Amino acid sequence: MSQHLTPEEEVLSDVVACQLVIKQILDVIDVIAPVEVREKMAGQLKSIDFSAGNAASDPVTRRAVQKAIALIELKFSRPEEAH
Repeated sequence: MSQHLTPEEEVLSDVVACQLVIKQILDVIDVIAPVEVREKMAGQLKSIDFSAGNAASDPVTRRAVQKAIALIELKFSRPEEAH
């Protein structure tokens, strides 16, 4: 980690690292969690009230939550692959 990155590159690096970790977590959840738990994950995110509070004033947060819901639903709604 001796390479010097610009602040923008550092943020991008953080985002990519988070995406990789999230993919690993989703893979584990896919194996160990029952369907009800998976559905609850997306449901909890969908229940965030964007009409008030900090989330309402932050378009980045709103978009991040929308992407998280889509990712969870995409990950767990696809047909099971044959092994």
